[in-house]
Amino acid sequence: MKTLALTLLGLITLCIPACFSVEYNWYNTNIGGGGFVTNLIYNPAGEEGLLYLRTDMGGSYRYDQANKSWIPIQDVFSGSEWWLFGCESIGIDTKEPNRVYIAAGTYMSYGENGAIISSDDYGKTWKHRWDAPFHFGANDDGRGRGERLAVNPVDNNIIYFGTRKSGLYKSSNYGESFEQVKGFPTNHDIPFILFVPGSKGKTIIVATDDTKAPLYISNDGGSSFKQISGQPNIGYYPQHGAFSADGKYLYVTYANSIGPNGATQGDVYRISLPDYKFKEVTPVHGSYETQQFGYTGVQTSGTNPGVVIVSTLNLWWPSDELYMSSDYGETWSEGVASHAELDISEYPWLDFGKADNLKFGWWIAALAMDPFNDNNVSYGTGATVYTTTDFTNAKKNAVTHWAPNVRGFEETAINDIEAPPAGPGIPQLLTALGDLGGFTQDDIHETVEMWVNPTYTTGNSVEYAVSNPKIVVSCGTDNAAYSTDGGHSWTPMKSLPYEKATGGHITISGDGKVVTWIPNQSQKPYYTTNYGASWTAVNSCNNCIQIRPDGKNPTLMYGYDHQDLYISEDGGKTYKKQASNMSSGQLMSPYEVEGHLWLACTYWGGVQISTDKGKTFKEVDPKFKTADSVGFGKAAPGSSAPYTVYVVGKYDGYYGVYRSTDLGSTWELLNDDSHQWGVYNSKVIGDPNIFGRVYVATNGRGVIVGDDTSVTGNGGSKTKTSSKTTTTKRPSSTSISNGNENCFSEKIEPYYPCCKTTTEIVSTDNSGDWGIENDEWCGIGNGNSNGNGNEPENESCYGYPCCSNCELTYQDETGKWGVEGEEWCGLRDICDSSPGDTRCPGEGTEYKCCSSCLDVYEEDENGPWAIEDEQWCSLPYYCQN
Repeated sequence: MKTLALTLLGLITLCIPACFSVEYNWYNTNIGGGGFVTNLIYNPAGEEGLLYLRTDMGGSYRYDQANKSWIPIQDVFSGSEWWLFGCESIGIDTKEPNRVYIAAGTYMSYGENGAIISSDDYGKTWKHRWDAPFHFGANDDGRGRGERLAVNPVDNNIIYFGTRKSGLYKSSNYGESFEQVKGFPTNHDIPFILFVPGSKGKTIIVATDDTKAPLYISNDGGSSFKQISGQPNIGYYPQHGAFSADGKYLYVTYANSIGPNGATQGDVYRISLPDYKFKEVTPVHGSYETQQFGYTGVQTSGTNPGVVIVSTLNLWWPSDELYMSSDYGETWSEGVASHAELDISEYPWLDFGKADNLKFGWWIAALAMDPFNDNNVSYGTGATVYTTTDFTNAKKNAVTHWAPNVRGFEETAINDIEAPPAGPGIPQLLTALGDLGGFTQDDIHETVEMWVNPTYTTGNSVEYAVSNPKIVVSCGTDNAAYSTDGGHSWTPMKSLPYEKATGGHITISGDGKVVTWIPNQSQKPYYTTNYGASWTAVNSCNNCIQIRPDGKNPTLMYGYDHQDLYISEDGGKTYKKQASNMSSGQLMSPYEVEGHLWLACTYWGGVQISTDKGKTFKEVDPKFKTADSVGFGKAAPGSSAPYTVYVVGKYDGYYGVYRSTDLGSTWELLNDDSHQWGVYNSKVIGDPNIFGRVYVATNGRGVIVGDDTSVTGNGGSKTKTSSKTTTTKRPSSTSISNGNENCFSEKIEPYYPCCKTTTEIVSTDNSGDWGIENDEWCGIGNGNSNGNGNEPENESCYGYPCCSNCELTYQDETGKWGVEGEEWCGLRDICDSSPGDTRCPGEGTEYKCCSSCLDVYEEDENGPWAIEDEQWCSLPYYCQN
């Protein structure tokens, strides 16, 4: 078993099982959706609210009705099988609703073959996997059509799957294996399959891309198929199909493109059952004089037989539309979008940086009506899911009210992330990403507006100046920008290094004076000292594709071309070669340490460290064969290492997220088979302010956050914030004591002060009772107990268990430490030798002592003050020598 070795002043060594005590809580930063929702699928069989969502490249989700949030169910595929993270289709079982199937496979043209996975617990776990002998196309054209998977409603062991180029496939054993249906044409795409209601699973309709007669039917349970006669020869592609609640009709939408782009014409047809007579019931046709468009989504009411709704495809101005009929499509409402009100206050970026740019939607292939409630309707767009609870207003052409319904659903491709050290005006996270440009979040749990001025189509890179994190630079589509307020507002660079410079990698020297930009396909870096008024080519670092600032020295920079390392001592203006014959990979430098470099080696060399400014590198552990990214976070309490290292790579044959608290001597695996998130190799970073927190950039699942549950106490899923986010230090003379000194909130991480003037309980959680003073959370009392009103459960001292005695083993800048059961524990405050002993000038006020020597932001009569965990802290005496 791997062990974590902790050495105390050379006196004793503790060996703790490496993976034994590390339990992580995984969740997302809150961006909210951000990608194409290809379908929403209700299961109408008895269980209200059983709804699934699929995406083209970001996995699948099940809706949690109780918490009004989405639960990811396709995170079982890792980067080694990245092509399986797109969802081609979801199959629901109306006989046993706990069963669900996913056809996983992203591209027809590259990657490897697709697979169908089977679950009997709503997608919580996956029981079977069938590896197909062909590719799927979840992110190819036509991805908004469906569903290709269909489960027999009577003999639910039978499942059909419509492929793109390999014909019709069938399983007779709940998805454990599939075989091709002999005799069915293999020269057409099969976008959806339907079992006709009331036929006891014997009548099956299969849609194809044969534009002359695309619909096939079987009346003998799939033994034979034939084309339905009398189909309209319109030359369009079928998109979706839905049956009326009374089983009298089938509605099919058509477009002259398989979508999601290129549709200029389309129809809606109603097919009577069982004689299969076709009648066109299209709400509105486009024209060359107005707008051209097709039709895609179609849904029917589960309780009112005449109700049907459809969506347009590629109606770009002013937006795609929904139409509703209450009489089987004989007449239609006016466009729902023209009477809709959208509330995006929870996700303000949906106007894409312009107040007049909010659209009802585009690419509305996903359309869902609650089978138990006609008022509850949702639709997906290229960026989000909107839901209303008053859809029946559309019958009267009245206003319907919509809001994004994407809590827990994250489908963005992350290109870069940075977590600056805490301070006034400093954000918690900076994110550059595909399609949405970038975000600056003061609180990772709150959504914000996207970057504007410029608004990148794609944000590629972001970096802050280590000595002044308020200075931030970014680059993206066709531009680069700088910020002097922590990324909250931006100014475009005054010029480009050359015409059509775009994207790539951007960085800034530690002192914030030299910006270096390597645009896409550039053969060399360019630097500017005047925010782009002029640019100079860096000829001494030709072919360098990565430039990194030193973590502490404000003018020291490193260049890397996947073979040689270069060093600059003037902020990145000139370089000299420092090392040669290096492995190819990702070069990173830790915050607040000079001369340290780490290399995550993509092909050979594992994970390497340099402590001499890149002159020499050494592998830290031979079990790391390859690695994709490396980053750094706050050091572990009691550790002699100045930072924690996080790596995404393959260790001892297992690909995952790893951390080391001792500069790579030992490693701990943080994620497991259920938390893989597809492709997550571009970047990993730790949080410089919270030990154990790690951020992982993914390609389709947003920014994943991991919290060490032993540190955060409550699982880390939510940091307490009130409506006011600015930090304000109040003079201690204004505090009024209410007997609440030394409450529980001063002993947990992150730290919160005790309430001084209030005893009103506003909220209660696993830690204890909370009040609010001056728009900030504060603790009341001793915390949650086991029923006796004494010590809180899972009491934490510096993020570790509190010692049961006061026997001192070791002391550092964090505090006093003991050892119990061969594990570290923190000594409680009551172990201090006398009340007069103080660690910092501000001790005894409502503020804590800083846990380390942080940057000074203000001085007053109580000495120097810094910011930690978004709260003021008093700088310890040992930092002032």
